Amino acid sequence: MNVPFQRAVKRSFPATALRVGGVLLLAFTLTACEEDDAPSSASIPTQTVGCKDYDNNPVQLTPKTITIRNNSAGQIYPVIATSKNKVNEWIQGCFRTTEAYPTDFVYKLYVNEGKGIPPNSSVTVTLPLYSELSDKKYITWWNGGRVVLADNSERLLDSKTDTAMATPSTVTCEGQGTECSLSTYSSDVQFPENVYAQLSEYTFGDSIIPVGQTTRLLKPENVGYNISYVDHVYMPVAIGPKSNPYIGYSGSGQSLADFSNKLQAFLDSDVGGGWPVYNLSKLKLPGGYNIFAQRTGTLPPTDNVPVKPSDSTKFPPVLTVLKCINGGCSETEKETLHYGEAVQRMQNLWGTCVDWSGEDLSQYVTPGATCEADSDLKGKLAAVQAFFKQNHQNYLAMYNAGKCEGSTPQVPTFGYWNAILHIYGWVPYNEGCGAGANPLADTSIPNWNHAQIQAMYIHDLQYNGSQDAVKANPNLLFNPYVQLIHDDLKMNAYGFSVDDAVGFMSELGSGLVFAVGGLQGLENEQQFSYADGFTLSVGVPTALDGKANKPLIKKYGVCSMNTEDGNLDCHNVNQNVTMPDNSQIAGFRVGTVKSYPIKVRFTDMNDNVYTVVVNSKFAPCSDENATVCHPTNADTLTDKTACGVVKSNGEKHPKSEQWCANPDPNEQREKQLTKNYLSYPDPVDYLKP
Repeated sequence: MNVPFQRAVKRSFPATALRVGGVLLLAFTLTACEEDDAPSSASIPTQTVGCKDYDNNPVQLTPKTITIRNNSAGQIYPVIATSKNKVNEWIQGCFRTTEAYPTDFVYKLYVNEGKGIPPNSSVTVTLPLYSELSDKKYITWWNGGRVVLADNSERLLDSKTDTAMATPSTVTCEGQGTECSLSTYSSDVQFPENVYAQLSEYTFGDSIIPVGQTTRLLKPENVGYNISYVDHVYMPVAIGPKSNPYIGYSGSGQSLADFSNKLQAFLDSDVGGGWPVYNLSKLKLPGGYNIFAQRTGTLPPTDNVPVKPSDSTKFPPVLTVLKCINGGCSETEKETLHYGEAVQRMQNLWGTCVDWSGEDLSQYVTPGATCEADSDLKGKLAAVQAFFKQNHQNYLAMYNAGKCEGSTPQVPTFGYWNAILHIYGWVPYNEGCGAGANPLADTSIPNWNHAQIQAMYIHDLQYNGSQDAVKANPNLLFNPYVQLIHDDLKMNAYGFSVDDAVGFMSELGSGLVFAVGGLQGLENEQQFSYADGFTLSVGVPTALDGKANKPLIKKYGVCSMNTEDGNLDCHNVNQNVTMPDNSQIAGFRVGTVKSYPIKVRFTDMNDNVYTVVVNSKFAPCSDENATVCHPTNADTLTDKTACGVVKSNGEKHPKSEQWCANPDPNEQREKQLTKNYLSYPDPVDYLKP
């Protein structure tokens, strides 16, 4: 596919560690081994790999799993794919080395190639951190992976770019209600955009440089995941972690038919009318960046697509409009008609409300169009334009300093069209300089640093569809696609490139479940929301401060009261989440529960058992401008009379009442959402009288 200017989206993202009350929660799910030598795969049992821990001792790292459940009425064709990396930080973190270990190919793992998995069935693929191919060459299954879920196998495999290879013996698959066989291919490229598939992304663990150390450390405990609706929307996918039933799902549990109907309704609405579609026989819509970046993209003439020029030597378009899909376009329109009114309004907004210094905008802006925005919106659009203009100046300075390829910048001038591409992708000008060059985080303009302008871009522009003035006048809508993802489809998923706060998840887990067309197979069938839950945190004792490999909590569990026959008072709370045993994690997330009140129970490293009763959800605090505040129901949020700590022998701990006396419920605003925290003191054995 020939597509100009590709956005550097987050394809290899770290699973960020949980942060509670300003404390970074680090964890390791490693089991120490007795060997003194450096890790060697030859001595490692099947599916476990040798790494080094925080203290550089050899350890064995267990695999994680990906389960794909088909709740739809037809076949689903799953493919798991890795990413290319010039520097393989996951291998570096495992081996505690600075050697690059580059990954030169994309490795694609097909489940039941060409057959897929039938309705009401699932497959579970077990993935080690890596599979060794040859000396210092690895397939790293955990870093920046993709799960491609298709309901039509067309174009998923390309004999011109994909080369068959043996599936590593350490990667296994088990089916429920279906067979499960694996086929592996290496490739220089990922998948074309015109596949009948929804892209999801995952990363297992994280690679960090610990404070006070100089080499990377592989922290395997978290599972990071998102559904990349930022690029396109095609299919309902719900993702949830394994071995962590208190985290609800991300994405959508709708049926494929209902989901497609909502896409059609968006295209039929005043807001979404004329939004582009991919050149496919089923509805697949591009995101707010791709409508610009892929506008002139073309497909091979041999592709089986509904909109093709009558001249078989001409290239069909990547993007078209519903009119052409339905056979209503002339030959000229098939080649040139790539968007309609919804996109034209976006172009008019930028073309009429922002000064482009006399640039001829006639090919982008409707003749006679005028700016209908108030001074506040105009000022914010102008600030974003000025911010990217400054970033472009920084880009030119890099070329002048000889830091980029060649002597001539690939984007020599700042103008309307290239600005639109960078703004909706929220990516810097770095063409010819490398993906990490000229970061937006290093750009600032008078009165706006990067953090301030990005927050404004998220809250006041990308989400401006919720504003009354914009509801009354769609000409002011910054990005209709965000409204489709979050409001129409009601998904907590990426609607644009820096929609991380609701799109990206990183939680404790032994793997992930991907459910298509329904919620069956997920450990928690409720949708995740930060507002519905909280993080319970405990203090880090002074004696353990800085000792990142010293754990605080062994396990925890949550019970919704009045929901379980024979256990209405939650006398029995199943502590079914086991914490890593050699890492200091100062709390855990209670993400999504059936109902309140709930009883939370956890066990510390000295086998003291804590019980906390939370009566209700956190009520929003009264100060809307505060970054940290207390919920309005702080005084009644917990039942202090039901709080208690007992020793391992069942006796009440002498410091039980002291530990329970003053819980601190607080709310912290981060990006476009608020996260709730319930903070308690240090574990009881560390409390001073």
